[in-house]
Amino acid sequence: MKLKSVKQILIAAKSRLKKFIGKPVEEKIQFGELIANGNLLVGEDCLLDGLGIYNYEFQKNYPNVIIGNGCHLMGTIALNSPTAKVVIGDRVSIGPQTTLFCRESITIEDDVMISWGCTIIDTNAHSLKSVERKNDVTDWKKGYQYKNWDVVESKAVKIKSKTWIGFNSIITKGVTVAEGTIVGCGSVVTKSTKSYTVVGGNPAVFLKDTE
Repeated sequence: MKLKSVKQILIAAKSRLKKFIGKPVEEKIQFGELIANGNLLVGEDCLLDGLGIYNYEFQKNYPNVIIGNGCHLMGTIALNSPTAKVVIGDRVSIGPQTTLFCRESITIEDDVMISWGCTIIDTNAHSLKSVERKNDVTDWKKGYQYKNWDVVESKAVKIKSKTWIGFNSIITKGVTVAEGTIVGCGSVVTKSTKSYTVVGGNPAVFLKDTE
C-alpha cells in the first residue's frame, strides 16, 4: 500500500471539507452575501468576529440565522438542512469553539451567556438502531445528500433568557434550559431545567436555587 505524505493528507482533508461541509462564512466578506440572499438577519451593534456559519445548501430568501441586537458571537453555527433555523436574541454572548449544530431549530433568548467549547445540538445525528445507521459512513463519503435523515430523531432546543452556560457543556436535543438557569462547566444537559436553578454533572442534575 502506498502511503500518503502529511501534506497530501492535509490537502485531501481540506478538499473533502469543502465538498461536504461548505465554506465558513466570514463576517466582512460573505455575511453580506447571506444577508442579500435572505439567509442571515443581523441586528444593530453586533460583533461577529470568529463566527462561522455552515450549511450544505442555502435556500434563497429563507432566514436560517436571525441575530438580535448587541450580540458578541464566536464559534460555529452548523446548519444541517436548508430549513434549519437558529434564532438568537439580544445581548447574547457565545464563546470560541462553541458549536450550534442545528437540523431543525435552536432558539436562544435575550441576555444569554454561553462560554467556550460548548455544544448545543438538536438532533441525534444518527439512528439509534444499528441496522439503520450501518451505511452512514459509506453514504456520508458519497456526499451529504446521501445521508438518510428520515431515521434520525431531531427536536428543537430552547435556551431561555438570562441563562449562563459554563464552558465545555453539552445541551442535547429537545431540552429547554429555563430562564435564569446556570449550567456548571462540563455538564451534559439531557433534560429540561427549572427556572433560576444551578445544574451540573453528567447527566446534569439540580444542585441549588439561584436568583
